[in-house]
Amino acid sequence: MDNLYPYVHLLPNSHLFIFANNKAVMYDHEDNKVIHEYPELLGGPRNYPSAGSSVMLALDGDFKTAVIVICGGAEYGAFIERSTDTPAHGSCGRIIATDPNPVWEMEDMPFGRVMGDMVMLPTGDVLIINGAQSGTQGFGMGSNPCLNPVLYRPDQPIGLRFMTLNPATVPRMYHSTANLLPDGRVLLAGSNPHYLYNFAAEFPTELRLEAFSPEYLSLDRANIRPVIEGIPETVRYGEAFDVFVTVPLPVVGVVEVNFGNAPFATHSFSQGQRLVKLTVTPSVPVDGRYRIKCTAPPNGAVAPPGYYMAFAVNQGVPSVARWVHLVP
Repeated sequence: MDNLYPYVHLLPNSHLFIFANNKAVMYDHEDNKVIHEYPELLGGPRNYPSAGSSVMLALDGDFKTAVIVICGGAEYGAFIERSTDTPAHGSCGRIIATDPNPVWEMEDMPFGRVMGDMVMLPTGDVLIINGAQSGTQGFGMGSNPCLNPVLYRPDQPIGLRFMTLNPATVPRMYHSTANLLPDGRVLLAGSNPHYLYNFAAEFPTELRLEAFSPEYLSLDRANIRPVIEGIPETVRYGEAFDVFVTVPLPVVGVVEVNFGNAPFATHSFSQGQRLVKLTVTPSVPVDGRYRIKCTAPPNGAVAPPGYYMAFAVNQGVPSVARWVHLVP
């Protein structure tokens, strides 16, 4: 048990980080061999039916470093014992997967959480949302919904990375999802902890959709939110290109241009989710707009070919995305 729906991340060295239960390997999919075994992650099982969730943090700089974060999960044995009220654990492990001698750095979320979703935001922060504080995955196996989202801020020092956000009102447990929208909100859907549709249970089948608005969309930040006025529809690996933005207030500092793909989420994991922070130069005023010189990702290991949401991010506030087709 606890090995289903493993977490798989494509590393920028073209190998795969594969995690199941409490163990991970680096796998060379071209030569079909394991080339590294990571230390065991303590704190309990992390995959179905004890699922926490996982993300690879934003790739940036020289794109040679990949950091994996895995948070939450059910206590060992809760599923086997059919226990719906065993508290979930709230531990998180963070590891530099590309380091020659990687170790897990441990920290704790404000809440224990099983069946949570981890969503990469355009800024590089991570939203942890949905799930339960007790039980496991499975039909009728979760209880005590975890209604408070949590923001994980990877650039903060350990002990200061988690911020508790305003609570939701709709429980979203087994079979719930969370996906980033081009306008910077997060679409929340689902929760069907029953074999069939059941609208009379304590935690009924949920057909309502919600959009969660992160703090960066608050009205007091509207005057620093950029608007992308010009960007190519297609870019090639390593290509230099210009992005033009407008901002109500003068730009202070560097405006980021970040590529986020459009993954799908199921069973508390967003398949193929990644955020790539492009190499950019400081913006320059040109004819009432700001021009940002960007360089596209270098190869398919950093960013597989396909369609990406391109966000301009000014002082932590993202624009509405424009779709860009990244091609070899």
